Amino acid sequence: MAGTRSLFRALLSPTRSVMSLCCTLSWLAAGAALGQPLERFLFDRPQMGAVVRVVLYAPDSVRAHQAAAAAFARIDSLNAHLSDWIQDSELNRLSRTYGQPVQVSDDLWMVLSTAQAIAAASEGHFDVTVGPLTRLWRWGMRRNQLPNPAEVEKALRSVGYRYLDLDALHQTARLLRSGMRLDLGGIAKGYAADEALRVLQELGYAASTVDAGGDMAIGAPPPNSAGWPVQITVADSTGRRVRKELILAHCGVAASGATYRFIEHEGTRFSHIVSPLTGMGITFDRIVTVVASSGMQADAWASAYSVMEAAADHAVYQAQLDLYLVQRSGGKERMWVSRNRVPE
Repeated sequence: MAGTRSLFRALLSPTRSVMSLCCTLSWLAAGAALGQPLERFLFDRPQMGAVVRVVLYAPDSVRAHQAAAAAFARIDSLNAHLSDWIQDSELNRLSRTYGQPVQVSDDLWMVLSTAQAIAAASEGHFDVTVGPLTRLWRWGMRRNQLPNPAEVEKALRSVGYRYLDLDALHQTARLLRSGMRLDLGGIAKGYAADEALRVLQELGYAASTVDAGGDMAIGAPPPNSAGWPVQITVADSTGRRVRKELILAHCGVAASGATYRFIEHEGTRFSHIVSPLTGMGITFDRIVTVVASSGMQADAWASAYSVMEAAADHAVYQAQLDLYLVQRSGGKERMWVSRNRVPE
């Protein structure tokens, strides 16, 4: 899955406490509406297996610190629902069931229902039932050896988004095959960034961004600016990877690549990014950047485009997003760009 996925820390903070904190702090943003000069503040904290960075504009450091604390608290609260590393998380409790419908929280429902829609739209290239495979490949990465082919084949029998049944009327999820395990590593950080940004906006800090280890939720532009500068990877006319700056607002951005984590076997590099269709780590050197309506959408679609094998696949899916894809071929970098996003 895209990037370093789903390594959640067990930092728990009940949702009720988060909402109470937001209500307590809401009056602090009032100064911004009264025309006080705004300053830029940056905060970061290790969360969800990555460094989460919050940038916001506020009248003073006291209000900025308290707003950022509310945003981080919201992210902490999501661990209890979405982590596949916390043994007793809501997600893992669901993964231990089979055959019976289980009522799920609003947060888990939002992520699962969005995931299923993107799985269908991408023809299974994005799939949160990939857990049995990601477990095998985590083990292989730690030992620098490929998973056993027989184990991969066995795991594949429990993978497939059609085996996850969602009932919108009762807000329940049901696993239809034994041995299934859900992994939200390709979507949860984007959702967490969206939720943290929502907290900041509800407190009155519209000009803010949240970056959850490369999965970003971007709010209104900074003062006197058209948007936030975001660096992405593209290819230049000579076939080299270079950095390009986008100016963005009111959107989500996610990048995915197989550059650093891989297993080398008989001259072939197998990435930690695993295809839910083949069960194998991808072997092509690719960097994908997606700009979408939200961090969650960008995160999941970056995961999907990371595992599509043929370049022709990239034009198939007409999602409302911008895609920048760079892939090494014949010693040079080739780039595909597709812009379908409708700006807000």
